[in-house]
Amino acid sequence: MDILAIIATTLMAIVSPAGAVVDTLAEDALRDQIASAEELYVRIDNVPNYQILSGRIEHAQVAARGLYARQLPDLRVDAIDLETDAVDVDFAALQRGELKLDEPAQAALRLRLKASDLNTFLASPIIQDWLDTLSFSLPGSGAERERSRYGLANPSLEFLDGDRLRINVDLNDQVMAETLEITVELGLDIVNGHRFALNNPRIEIDGEEAPPQLITSLAEGASEELTLRRLEDFGLTARILAFDVRNNQLDLAVFARLEPDSPFLQRQPDPAPQPDSEAVPSPR
Repeated sequence: MDILAIIATTLMAIVSPAGAVVDTLAEDALRDQIASAEELYVRIDNVPNYQILSGRIEHAQVAARGLYARQLPDLRVDAIDLETDAVDVDFAALQRGELKLDEPAQAALRLRLKASDLNTFLASPIIQDWLDTLSFSLPGSGAERERSRYGLANPSLEFLDGDRLRINVDLNDQVMAETLEITVELGLDIVNGHRFALNNPRIEIDGEEAPPQLITSLAEGASEELTLRRLEDFGLTARILAFDVRNNQLDLAVFARLEPDSPFLQRQPDPAPQPDSEAVPSPR
C-alpha cells in the first residue's frame, strides 16, 4: 500500500497555496509540489479575503490533466478534480516554505487512470523493486525455504467490462529456471469504503486453470493487504466513495482526511544533480 500512500498524500499536499493570496500564485505553488502537469487549474475562495493572511482557506478547487507526482514520476494520472473543505495552515511556516496544518484537512477528489498509463508505470523500476520484496510459496510446497523460490516480473493490466480487471505476470521459478505465464481475471468490490475484496477471481497458469486452493490463498491474502486502513498509521484516512471501470480506464471518487502530524506532510527533497563527470550521454 506504500504506492497508494504516495499518491494520496501527493494529492492532499497540492491544496496548499504556499503563501499565495491569489489564484495565479497558488497555481505556481502547486506546480512546485508536482513533477509536471499538462493542464492545471486552481481556484481559491476566501470570504473575506484577509482570512488567508491568518492561514485559513475557505474552499479550494484543483483540476489537473496529465499529472506526474514528484514521488512517482513514472505514473501519469490522466485527470484529478479535487475540492477541499476549509483548511487551516500555519501561514508563518508557509512563508518559510514549509507546509504545516493547524487543523486536519479534508478533501473530496475524483481520479481517472488509464490502462496505458498504468502499464507504463507497471514496467517501471519502482514496481519491479516492490515485486522483488514479495515472498510466497505455492500450495503443497510446505517448506519455509520455498518462499524465496518464486519471483514475479513483467506485470501488465487490462480493464474489462463489468468492473473487472485482467492482470498478466510472469512467475519465475528460481530453482528450475523456468518462467510460467500467470493470468488473473477478477472483479473488485469495495467493503466499508476502505478494503478491496476480490470478486469471482480466475487464475490460469500457462493456459491451465489454477487449483481452487491457490485461488483461495490469493483472495485471502489480497483481502488483508488491499486496505486503506494501513494509511491511518501515518495520519491519513481515505475512503473510496465510487469505483468504476469503463473504456479501458479507472474512475475513483475518494474522501481523504490528513492529520497535522502526518509524516506525509514532509516534502521529499529534489534528487541531487549528478556531477558532469559522471554523466553518461544517451545512445543515439
